[in-house]
Amino acid sequence: MIMLILKEDASKHSVMAAGMIGAMVQAVRYQQTEFGGLAAAPSGAAHEVDLDVFMDLSTGLVEWTWERDDLVEGLAVNPAQEGPPQEGVVTIPAGDSDPWRAVVGGQITSLHAGWQVSESGCPESLWAMRLTIGHSANVVIALGELDAQGRPTYHPDSILVLFDEQMARSYKPSGAITSAWGDMGTFGNQ
Repeated sequence: MIMLILKEDASKHSVMAAGMIGAMVQAVRYQQTEFGGLAAAPSGAAHEVDLDVFMDLSTGLVEWTWERDDLVEGLAVNPAQEGPPQEGVVTIPAGDSDPWRAVVGGQITSLHAGWQVSESGCPESLWAMRLTIGHSANVVIALGELDAQGRPTYHPDSILVLFDEQMARSYKPSGAITSAWGDMGTFGNQ
């Protein structure tokens, strides 16, 4: 079952952190619509992903996807299982792309949340997560897409993977409480 991550649900944060902090990143895949135009993972500092990011960890498979529950929109982060390919969906191996090479094989040392209020009166939901790998590598998974100039822009039903700290720190949509860099603390230690 795919569920949004809400700031108020501390028990879910602890379970997620326990399954990811200390785990080794073994492989990464993107799921795209069949006609989304992506045949291989991009090599730049920002990757657009239509549907899902799957990360094989030493503790199991984790899926990042966008989710909506009425007016609340955000990232869902869930344990996943391999299943048969869905019709109209293709899987793109991403771990061999230039920016992922600094991450694959490394250990997740911390998770940092980026929270947002998607609509007035809604609870704070996760819209971005930064994973610190080892002591110096970072990758941000956030809602959004790239505009015509290659800058992140908010789009609630697409995912961006950001490898550039300056780009992630400058990306802060109107409903966001923090930038995509997730300066609000670490999951499991908030």
